[in-house]
Amino acid sequence: MKTASKDRSLTWINNQYDRGNISFSHKLQRPIGQWSPKMKSLLIHSLLVGFPVNPIYVVEENNVIYTLDGSQRTSTCISYIKNEFALSKDTPNITLSVKVDGEPTKKEFVIAGKKFKKLETEVQEALMSSGLEFCTLSDYTEDEVREMFRRQNSGKPLNGKLLRIVQESDRFSDLVYTLATHPFMGKIMTKSQRKNGTDRDVIIQTFMLIESGQDRNFVSFRNKDIDVFVSDYADKISEDTFTALQEGMDALNGAFDTIKIPVTSVPMILYCAYRVKKDKKSFTKLVDVINKFLADYDTNEKYKQYVTSGTSGSENVKGRFDYWKGLIKAI
Repeated sequence: MKTASKDRSLTWINNQYDRGNISFSHKLQRPIGQWSPKMKSLLIHSLLVGFPVNPIYVVEENNVIYTLDGSQRTSTCISYIKNEFALSKDTPNITLSVKVDGEPTKKEFVIAGKKFKKLETEVQEALMSSGLEFCTLSDYTEDEVREMFRRQNSGKPLNGKLLRIVQESDRFSDLVYTLATHPFMGKIMTKSQRKNGTDRDVIIQTFMLIESGQDRNFVSFRNKDIDVFVSDYADKISEDTFTALQEGMDALNGAFDTIKIPVTSVPMILYCAYRVKKDKKSFTKLVDVINKFLADYDTNEKYKQYVTSGTSGSENVKGRFDYWKGLIKAI
């Protein structure tokens, strides 16, 4: 694997993004939009005052630059330039060297609470000329990219859900990424759940339920059991299984404008959508079943015994799974 680093101005980055030459959709990266307003504001402030910012690690495929590490930083800069957010009210002032009557002098600027378009011209120009270091990988293998990602993040507070991706094959990562970024996931996952990798785990858990049968049992959602499934079985998932699950999620997305589902039940509901599509049953009836389940959830003691504690253990996962299989059996 080879690397080459080059500073890229925000002007260049913004132009390349507008041309479709920069993408944040690499499967190793979290969805963009994960940072708080404070984190975004500090990045913009850092660029204006010259504080060091970590490099952006990228690969280039078919003339498109994909960020491997640094999607949040890069997308934040683009988003700010496009006036999509204002800086936090407590963002410190900055001092720039400007010319007054032809003479260089230091001038302080207030940037707190301002969108890009509200910044003074001198500040806009300073920001657009600032840059991020792009470190481009070439002559790499998929294994090397995964190992680089693991090492880059080994000292950061990424949990097991986010680091689990280094155990996945390229094919399985593609399947999980496609479904984890499905529009329906945006309706049932909170920002924090997407940030900590729960969306990916929910998709993997759904596959575990689908692949469970008389001769195999994947109804424990403990971290070690998910890891075993990913490393030992995930590559056996067929394209037909993926397609049926995707079609089920498409149908759920069309059926619900908004929906709030306890995360412990999401894999079961996704499984039911898959099963109803695969068995060509009435999806309208499944939607009715889901609505009734959600309406009665608080008083459903039969089901809630499986979500009180130890929800990832095999006994509770199996209890929830059997409950849902019973519901769709009647459809």
